[in-house]
Amino acid sequence: MAKKAKKHASKELTRKQRSHLEQERRVERLLIIGVVAVGVLVVGVLAYGFIFENVVKAREAVATVGGSPIRAADFQARVRFSRMQMQTELQFWRGQQLTLDPTDSEAQMYLEYIQGNIRELENQLSPANALSIGDQALDQLIEEELVRQEAERRGISVAPEELQREIEQYFGYDRNPATPTPGPAVTFPLTPTGVLTAAPTSTPLPTPTPMTEADFRQRYDTYLKQSLKPLGISEQQYRSWAEASLLVEKLREEVKAEVPATADQVKVRYLIVDSEERASELAARLDGGEDFQTLVDELEADEEVTGYGTEMDWFPRSMLERRLDAELSDLAFELEVGQHSGPVPSQDGTRHSIIEVVGREDRELDELARESLGEDAFQEWLDAQQALVERGTYQDRVPTDP
Repeated sequence: MAKKAKKHASKELTRKQRSHLEQERRVERLLIIGVVAVGVLVVGVLAYGFIFENVVKAREAVATVGGSPIRAADFQARVRFSRMQMQTELQFWRGQQLTLDPTDSEAQMYLEYIQGNIRELENQLSPANALSIGDQALDQLIEEELVRQEAERRGISVAPEELQREIEQYFGYDRNPATPTPGPAVTFPLTPTGVLTAAPTSTPLPTPTPMTEADFRQRYDTYLKQSLKPLGISEQQYRSWAEASLLVEKLREEVKAEVPATADQVKVRYLIVDSEERASELAARLDGGEDFQTLVDELEADEEVTGYGTEMDWFPRSMLERRLDAELSDLAFELEVGQHSGPVPSQDGTRHSIIEVVGREDRELDELARESLGEDAFQEWLDAQQALVERGTYQDRVPTDP
């Protein structure tokens, strides 16, 4: 018969053992609590960093325009958009370069033009010049906000339908296209003057197939998803920029329309030579009554002296200043009709000019002059609005991608 196994009574822990066990358990609980606390702290720090960088800092203003902030997130999105456009242009010129034969002498001028564009874009997109793109992007956002505020005061707006049509046309879609007609063929490559030469042929070019609305929608959606979304640019941002562009043009046209139809204008003629002595001689001969055109003809025939003369059309002060310089323009409006100046040196001292006023009167501005003065008026308005702008710190927030 098998023996029964003996039962051993569990031995009670001593007070010292119980105390030691409780101490171990307390240490274990403290370790667990510590590990959890450290984990929570790490997660909290990471979450705070993410929120601070992507929410708090993104909402900080890099500039304030008339009380309206330009947020860092919008600024960075605009910089990335500008860089993307420049990258697209760079890819285009690189593609054009590959189509040309570098050994073809007829293509050299165009090839050099392409290579110059490539070098300029590569330089602009380099990290060293990132701040320059940032400056331009912020200037654009500030101008657009100034225009928005002025447009609201003037009651200028962009209808949703108008904005949609502008975007459609940008992508090549025209809702109401004109009836296309075959055009003449175009001969390649570029002529030495850099202009494509069109020449009729017996076989007309095929009529291009107009883009359909479905084509536009597909191209637009692809652009949003593949070009803008990876850069953190929303459709709302893109459309707001397009709307701002339309507002800028509308306000510019309204400011131009406010330019007076007439302005104080002068008609001048001038002589320019490369030495003060020759200029003084020409001025003395004018004083003696010699004919202006005789002196012009003499300068053109003199191979030893670099000089020429011409008579200009009627110009208001600002336009004359752009064609000559501020000093000569001021002189033209100070002299009496029929008077001429003495020799006036250029800023670098390499040229000396004599200017004579042929006529001065308040007269109607031609289309070109009104356009020019309108641009001046818009720029003057824009410069005056800079008093409403407070620029913040943004230099450390300029993206260098894409």
